[in-house]
Amino acid sequence: MHVIIIGCGSLGSLLAKTLSEEGHDVVVIDRERTSLESLGSGFNGTTLVGIGIDIDVLKKAGIENTDALAAVTTDDNTNIMAAQVARELFQVPKVIARIYDPEREQIYHDFGLETVSPIKIAASQVRYALESRKFRHRFSPNEDLELVEFEVPPGLQGKKISQLQIEGRFRIAGVVRHGEGIIPGDDFVLQAGDTVLCLVEKGSIRKVQAKLHL
Repeated sequence: MHVIIIGCGSLGSLLAKTLSEEGHDVVVIDRERTSLESLGSGFNGTTLVGIGIDIDVLKKAGIENTDALAAVTTDDNTNIMAAQVARELFQVPKVIARIYDPEREQIYHDFGLETVSPIKIAASQVRYALESRKFRHRFSPNEDLELVEFEVPPGLQGKKISQLQIEGRFRIAGVVRHGEGIIPGDDFVLQAGDTVLCLVEKGSIRKVQAKLHL
């Protein structure tokens, strides 16, 4: 997969290195050469010094044939403009924009832009850390659901998945056992040491915790 990353701060740098190590063809754009140099000599991708909304720079990065673009600079306006250019002018199949102001997120969604808000993610993780030591936040796929994980407590060991489902509020998506990911059926029996990944309605977190004695 050919991926263009605009912005080589801490997030952009980590994303670029991770994707490159996975074998993807990565191009990173940043206006500061020193930021690109932070990728190190081990980075196998391509770097370009320039502005991420400059058409000529984007063409040099291969935007006309790229599979995905992530705009992850520290400036919301730059990220949104880059995302719009990628989507509307070059029809890039997958476009993601990082935003810092979560209050503007819905506005961008209304324009059809897919965004990621580090502040919202961090706030959700802190909230879970405060409310429960057993539920760990992983991801929010939308405004209504949370993907969380928990280690199987003694009271749930030996229980079947079918005994844990709470219709409309909670759904088990996977189980990690001895480092292996499993998509369990209803008859799957939980064991000590299992980690359960589940989708939970945001308004039902405490009810689910009480039901499962977590």
